[in-house]
Amino acid sequence: MRKLLYTLLFTGLLFSLTGCFELIEDTTLNSDGSGSYKLTINLSASTTKVNSLMAMDSVKGEKIPSRQELQEQLTVYIKNLENKEGISNAKAELNTENWILNLYVDFESLESLRKGLISLSEDINNKPVNDKVNEILLSYSKNIYQRKIGSLIPAEWQEKMRDYEDFAKLSEGKCVFIQRFDKEIISASSEDIRISKSKKAAMFQLSPLTLVNAPEKIDYIITTKP
Repeated sequence: MRKLLYTLLFTGLLFSLTGCFELIEDTTLNSDGSGSYKLTINLSASTTKVNSLMAMDSVKGEKIPSRQELQEQLTVYIKNLENKEGISNAKAELNTENWILNLYVDFESLESLRKGLISLSEDINNKPVNDKVNEILLSYSKNIYQRKIGSLIPAEWQEKMRDYEDFAKLSEGKCVFIQRFDKEIISASSEDIRISKSKKAAMFQLSPLTLVNAPEKIDYIITTKP
């Protein structure tokens, strides 16, 4: 349960403790492939549920971490992330009153970011990721931004989420993926992607329910001007 709570707070990939939450992934990309990344996980709408969990001493024999322990562990995770090749200025803020997590990272390339986030996941779960996770693609080369994540999510995870008693409540949450460029966007592979008036930013939004039912939707390509 300790790992479950850490994973919920630090990755936003487990929806089983909360039906309504907000996840925002905001990536800024420079022409040379470097950039910055911000991840916000907002569980404030489910504060009562999270606080109820935090009030318990243990679940199934596993100790529930205190707020201080969460903050201390977060410091360790970010220190480890900061030491990864191609990663700099890593920092995080965890608001344990409203349960909002903000993660910030500068990266030399999207490959550096990909490896850094995978390493963070391994730290949180204290074990290597599976082969599917290692196949995740994040790249920006020759004016083409590409991501492949959702189609790698195992069917077992989808089935597990559908068995969740409040599965339908996942429609109340929000997942937002933003990419910002220093060049104008020419095209996007999905008609669901909204392009800003400046044509230098793209946004894709869906509910956690849609993400579970059709995870391949978060795989897309954006092409910018040379």
